[in-house]
Order: sequence, then C-alpha cells, then structure tokens
Amino acid sequence: MININEETQKQFIEKLENAEDKSAAIVEVINEIQEQNNNEIIEQLMKEQENAIADKEYEKKLGLRTLSKEEKDFYSQIKLGAKQSVTFDQNDAFPTSIIDRTIADLQTKSEIMKLIKFTPADVKKWITGSYTGSATWKGLSKELVGELEATIGSLNIELGELTAYLVIPKAITDLSLPFVDKFFRTVLQEAMIQGIEEGYLIGDGNEAPIGIYKQIDKSTDGVHTDKTVNTDVTNFSPKGLAKAKNYLSKDGKRVLTELVILCNPADEANFVDPALYDATGNNVSSFKNIRVVPSVKNPQGKAAIAIPNTYTMGFGGIKETKYDQTLALKDADLFVSKLYGNGRADDDNTAYVFDVTKLEEYVPTVKTIAVPQA
Repeated sequence: MININEETQKQFIEKLENAEDKSAAIVEVINEIQEQNNNEIIEQLMKEQENAIADKEYEKKLGLRTLSKEEKDFYSQIKLGAKQSVTFDQNDAFPTSIIDRTIADLQTKSEIMKLIKFTPADVKKWITGSYTGSATWKGLSKELVGELEATIGSLNIELGELTAYLVIPKAITDLSLPFVDKFFRTVLQEAMIQGIEEGYLIGDGNEAPIGIYKQIDKSTDGVHTDKTVNTDVTNFSPKGLAKAKNYLSKDGKRVLTELVILCNPADEANFVDPALYDATGNNVSSFKNIRVVPSVKNPQGKAAIAIPNTYTMGFGGIKETKYDQTLALKDADLFVSKLYGNGRADDDNTAYVFDVTKLEEYVPTVKTIAVPQA
C-alpha cells in the first residue's frame, strides 16, 4: 500500500490546483507518488540483497525464485530499460509464468482473490460451467449434448484489457535478477489487485470481465445489465435466507456448502455486522458456514450472497510499452502494462444481490416461562 505523509499531500494538491493543464498534472502526480513508493521498495530490496550475500540462511527465508531463461531475458530488458529506451512490442514478451506467480501471491493477500478460479496464463480460451447438466454412464445422446452445452460456456480470455502504470526506478539496475523479479511482482500486485476486484464485482463486460452484479446473458451495446436488487433479505434467519438459498441452489440442483457476503466496508459496519452478530460477537446466521468479504470496489447500498469458486478469470498475457508522452521523470521510467484477460461467473445464480440497507439489527428472542402459583 502507498503511504503519503501530510506535507507531501499538500504539495500534490497545490500542484494540481495551480496547474494549467490538469490532465498532465494528474499524470505527473501519479508518477511522483508511484516513484516515491517504488523507490522505498527498491531501498528495502537493496538491504535484503546485501544481507543475502552475507547470510545464505537469510537468503533462503526471502523466498527468491529460480528464474527461467525466459524470465531472465525479460528482467534483463527491464534493467536495460532503466538505462536506455526499450519498448516491448509483442504481447508474448512478458513471461506468463510471472502472471501465474503474481496471482498466486495475491490470493494469499486478498479475500476476494480467493473466491476466483484463475486459469493458467498461457491458456487463450477456457471452459466455464455450472455443472448442473445431466450425466450418464452410457454414451452421450444428442439431447444430452445439447443439455450440457446449455450449461457450459466458453470464456475468451483475451477480450478484456486491464491497464496498469508501473514506475521502474533507475536504481533497479543495482539489483540482481531474482530481486528484480521480487520488485516487479510487488508493484504488479499493487497495480492488479484493485482492477481484478473491480472486474469481479462490477465489470460491465465491455472489454472487461462480467461482474457478479451483472447479468451474463443480457446486455445493451456490449454493456451487461445490472441484476435486480432484491429487498427480501432483512435478517439471516432460516426464513430470511430461504429465497436467497433457493436461488443460489438453482431450485435444489446445487448443494450449498459455503457462502460469502460481499459488501462495502461502510455497509459491513452499518448493516451487515449488526444483523449477523450478537452483542458478544457470535455469528447468529442460520447458515453457519458464511463469512463476510468487504471490498472498497463493492458499491454502497447493495450486497451479494455468493458461492465461492464459481467465478473464472484468466489472463492471456501482458504487453509492456514505455510511456513517453508526459514530462520525463528524473530517476524513473514509466511503463504501461496492459494485461489481457476476462472473467465471468458460471451462471447468474452464483450471486444473489440484495439491498443491504434493509438488514435489521439482530435482537435476541427472550422466552418468558410462566411459573404456576403454589
């Protein structure tokens, strides 16, 4: 995460207020913020590199990767790019193994990332389905093939484009390749995580993933339609969850073993937690295997009860280009990373959207037992 002190914030605000070209000033401020943050990462890695040279046990604890030839060639270009102009013109210039490893790291840091099934990065198309079609030990009939095709769709991984700006400090030339790898994956994670969460939740499907708040098969001019926001979830009692669970199970065709409540952090505090927990913090939901996953990318006012691991996302590759259309940075180069990918849920019934403001605070039921008089 990027931390900026109060004095630096004032300087950035002043620069934006006084700029004649607001657009150029915004890009320049973004560059300076990224440069400041990434230089701190470089300094930390320099210290780690020095300690690793002197202490082999310490080096093992850093978890440095053994790089493939393809990865070494790529990072050598990155280091060269910090000295002179280098442009990566081909989509396959970026080793897909780096994408796979970066996503694996992200899944240990983001609860939403844990809900997504990621395809291998070198796969261009991927089959995604709800697996609710019929099956038989006998040979497949034409009717059965048609029924299976109705529940299984193809996901074109290369349709969407997630753009990230990566500032590469020139000091990267002082790092060995394993530490360049560690730096690159660190900044790539920060650039990717917000975009992936946004795509999973509210992506409109127009050169982007189809988010869980959108309908898969209904769109206008490529923009997918919002799902209906239901108003029936007012508590997490058996009756309160009945309609949502029936929808998610596809009227009994799917067994629900785990559920998540996706919401905005503000709605978690104001509505979800008061309805889900009692005064001592005990979960009062009738469905005990349920947990809350907040995200700043989740729109306020609505939430979703969703089934984990029923959403597939994949990335086909990254295109790296050097960005030279703004003022040159003194100590860093700006690269534009375009990550080509896509994503969608197995079906619309994997997430039940509801008005989170309708949730009522949990009030324990008090039973009065009449004691007969003697």
